[in-house]
Amino acid sequence: MRKTKRGEALVESLRLPQDAVRGETLLTFIGRSTVQIENYRSILMFSDTAIRIQAKRYILCLSGRNLNISYYDRDEMKITGKFEHITFE
Repeated sequence: MRKTKRGEALVESLRLPQDAVRGETLLTFIGRSTVQIENYRSILMFSDTAIRIQAKRYILCLSGRNLNISYYDRDEMKITGKFEHITFE
């Protein structure tokens, strides 16, 4: 059995969430005005109209008006404002 299949079998047997085990970036939107981001790597660019965030496998780009990082630490952040576009690069 390959290493990947063994790892997947272990995750399934322990009933662990796939996203957490893989280290995926989690985005939780609360309406159009708040997003919580977990498991990101770094903030690449920040202004009141655009924010670029380095995730594990892509760059997350948020654009809009009155964007503000309400809080952040090494594992999660909360961004508020009026979101107009969200893209993945």
